[in-house]
Amino acid sequence: MSDLKKLKSATHGFTVLYVEDNKALRTNAAKLLHKFFETVDVAEDGAIGLKLFEENSYDIVVTDIKMPNMDGMELNKEIKKISPKTKIIVMSAFDESEYLYKAIEVGVFRYLKKPVNVNDFVDVLYSCIQEINKEQNSQLFNAHLKNIFNYQSSIVLMLKGSKLSFANQMFLDYFNVDSIEEFKEIHKNLGNLFLEHDGFLYNKPDKNWFDEVSLRPQKLYNIKLQDRDENFRHFILKYQIIPDEESYGILSFDDITELNLLQLYDEKTSKNDEVIKDTKAMFKLLEVVQRNNAKIELHNFYKGLSITNDAVISELSDENITLKTKYLQLKAIQLDRKTLIISEALPQTVLCSEVIRENFEKQSVLLGGLSFTKTSPVLRKTVRVVPEEGHSVSLFLGNNKFRGDAEVEDISLDAVKLKLDSLPAGLEKGDTVHLDIVLEMDKKPLIINTEAKLFRKSESKRSFSLVFMFVETKKGELVKYITKRQMAIIREFKGMQNG
Repeated sequence: MSDLKKLKSATHGFTVLYVEDNKALRTNAAKLLHKFFETVDVAEDGAIGLKLFEENSYDIVVTDIKMPNMDGMELNKEIKKISPKTKIIVMSAFDESEYLYKAIEVGVFRYLKKPVNVNDFVDVLYSCIQEINKEQNSQLFNAHLKNIFNYQSSIVLMLKGSKLSFANQMFLDYFNVDSIEEFKEIHKNLGNLFLEHDGFLYNKPDKNWFDEVSLRPQKLYNIKLQDRDENFRHFILKYQIIPDEESYGILSFDDITELNLLQLYDEKTSKNDEVIKDTKAMFKLLEVVQRNNAKIELHNFYKGLSITNDAVISELSDENITLKTKYLQLKAIQLDRKTLIISEALPQTVLCSEVIRENFEKQSVLLGGLSFTKTSPVLRKTVRVVPEEGHSVSLFLGNNKFRGDAEVEDISLDAVKLKLDSLPAGLEKGDTVHLDIVLEMDKKPLIINTEAKLFRKSESKRSFSLVFMFVETKKGELVKYITKRQMAIIREFKGMQNG
């Protein structure tokens, strides 16, 4: 890109005042400036120039020195009193040291000797705009930081790269230090203070804490720290990159110790039914997620097909939650009549078992019946599909055929889930049965004849669900079936999106 094109692309929104008593120079310079700037005003002496500046204020002032009524140096002094950040370019036929010193003293951006080469003038204007942009960005950056630090009730740190550069008072008070420098002298690495806990963020032999958070900004992390009294504290940590300042980031620590949630993240106690039923703690955690405006994941299944999209929490009440998500996920929720919530901040998957109201126009859904659940869609190791209608299944215990109604709920390469109207007498977990399953592939029957062991059984009001693990079966044809069935379900689901 040429210097002229560079200048043209950078001048949008900038204003210029040109002050020159020579009419011919003033006319020619104004024509040149109008090629780059939308707003260019001219004045024939310093007094008129000052009046224009008082009325309008300009980003850049280009002025001569020797002029009637008020010379350029006096004009520059008055402008700097009004607007110290305005950039002033002086053009003069005089290059005596007296004028140069005065220009430096006033704070002139550049001093050019007449006659001025057009390319030199363009270069100076472009440098001037770059400097203004840099100062404005720095001002916005500092204002942003000030707001973040002054209006936070939590611990907040500013980092440059991985190095701590600034901390708010709450951070200093928590670690009982007077400055960030004192903290760094005592604690060489912040991550070494993060205590090990199931699912929490802390330094590991193969991974530093900052390597983790810098790769996934905006994600919520759980951390455990000790305070000055050696009490354990539980925080939600969030790292965010500052816009337009990618080398800088903000760490915020949201103290949730009073919620007494640490046990929820312990691998052993989190499997305890009493902990799983702690809906009060669950809602408090969801409040933290909402307060941090963090994304969650929604999971649904349509005939075994996994539908997953991000969502945000827009509202929370004592029993219900309103989520905003994509149309595709809303459609899956509408069909499934439930959804699963997953977040790094949550120790367990949250099941929302009641769909109260969908709003496709606002892309939101109101859900109820929230509870922690032991199962999680992310733990699925194999693809499961719901077979087409018209399939059949027969179950044999020894030489005895099960005479009740049976159908396949879903099937994978390793297992099948059957729905029975009654439970076969004497059938227990680990027992081996014989299964004859007839599916349809390419309008031809696919027969699966195999031994299988009962892995899990559950009971509802009107039926039983039994999961059988295949002892040994030929997987070649089953792989083809599951792949083709998945594609058929995808086409079916997409066809329902407009319905």
